[in-house]
Amino acid sequence: MNRKLLTAVLILAGMFALAAALAQSGEPGVCPNDSKLLNGGPTLVGEGPGSFWQLVIDGLNAAGFGTDEQKIAYLNQVFGTSFDTLEELKTYNLNQVAAIYDLNQNGYVCAYELRGTRAHFHDPLINVTFFGVSDDTVRKRK
Repeated sequence: MNRKLLTAVLILAGMFALAAALAQSGEPGVCPNDSKLLNGGPTLVGEGPGSFWQLVIDGLNAAGFGTDEQKIAYLNQVFGTSFDTLEELKTYNLNQVAAIYDLNQNGYVCAYELRGTRAHFHDPLINVTFFGVSDDTVRKRK
C-alpha cells in the first residue's frame, strides 16, 4: 500500500472512530424544531423527570389509570404482551425504544405528540398514551 493511500485510510478510520465515540457519548443530541416536541428537546430513554418512561406514566395517569393493575392491563394490551409487573413493562418498553429509535445509541430520543391518528388506531386514549419517536442527532462540535 502506498504512503498516500495508507494516510487516507488512517484519516478515514480516525474520523469514523470519532463519530462513533460522539454518538455513544451519552450526551443529548438535537431534535428538530417541532410544535409537537415533548420535553422541549431530547428525551432520556430511561426513567425519572423528563424521561421517556415518565411520559408513559404521565400519559397513563392523564388517561385515568389510577392503579398499577390498570396500567399493566392497558400496556399489555397495547404491546401485545402478558407481563405481570409495571417494572417488566417499563423494561420492555424502554428496550424497544432504545433498539428501534435510539440509532446513535446515546441514550436519548425525540418524543412527539401524535397527530391525527386517533381514528386509525380506534383508541380514544391515543393522544395521551402514544408518542411519536425519532432519534436525536449528534450535536456538531464547534
